[in-house]
Amino acid sequence: MVPYNTPQTIRPLEKMVCDFAYSNGYDPISVFNDFLRYVIHGFSPGAPPLMDWKYKRQQNRHFMEMLTGWIRLMQRELQSGGWFDAFGDLFMAISSKIGRQVNGQFFTPIHVADLMACMGGGNRLKPKLSVCDSCCGSGRMLLPAVKKCAEENDGGRLFCYGSDIDLICVKMTVVNMMMNSVHGEVAWMNTLTMQHWRSYHIDLLLIAGVWLPILKITEAGDTSFIRELENAMEDNSELKRSIQNNARATQLTFDF
Repeated sequence: MVPYNTPQTIRPLEKMVCDFAYSNGYDPISVFNDFLRYVIHGFSPGAPPLMDWKYKRQQNRHFMEMLTGWIRLMQRELQSGGWFDAFGDLFMAISSKIGRQVNGQFFTPIHVADLMACMGGGNRLKPKLSVCDSCCGSGRMLLPAVKKCAEENDGGRLFCYGSDIDLICVKMTVVNMMMNSVHGEVAWMNTLTMQHWRSYHIDLLLIAGVWLPILKITEAGDTSFIRELENAMEDNSELKRSIQNNARATQLTFDF
């Protein structure tokens, strides 16, 4: 597998993560996962300390530098009034490096996500409606839908449901939704078997014209996402029968 060509704007952040990982004997993808935990914990006031945090005080300084670099990057990119997914590109770059080819994951390009939001009826979306991506990756299919709705409705926000079986993807979507002022729920679950392990609930509080994200984490079974899916199927009996008769949980694997 050819390594992912990291966008120029992401490369300084990629270098910070990889340099820290290699100089301390860590796997870069493990450091990236812990960085996501670090960011999410920072958005969780009152949360207890991370009990299994393996890094020493001096190493924590590097996580603060990564956080500062990421926030500055997001500030620059969001000034255009659009949306930006730094973590999706960073994850693709790290996971496609030599030795990790089998785990390479590649998400929908940003410009294609924007196009699909327009083609999928994004201009008809209204605030307080909900959209769903049951294999959300880094959340970049949800973000342009929210942007399109906001453009058409004076900044009004959609409620977004996202889910993924990959916990790193779930965390990326959570952080992206918080940073892009999107409220909703992101579930760590298998949407084929409906097995649910954890949910991240994001609410927004408007203070002085700025949307402040508020995060709440619930554990296995405590989710409104599954109820919404079940209600949607109850409202469409033909869809429900089709899923029950034809859908089978299958894990696909590929060798490269």
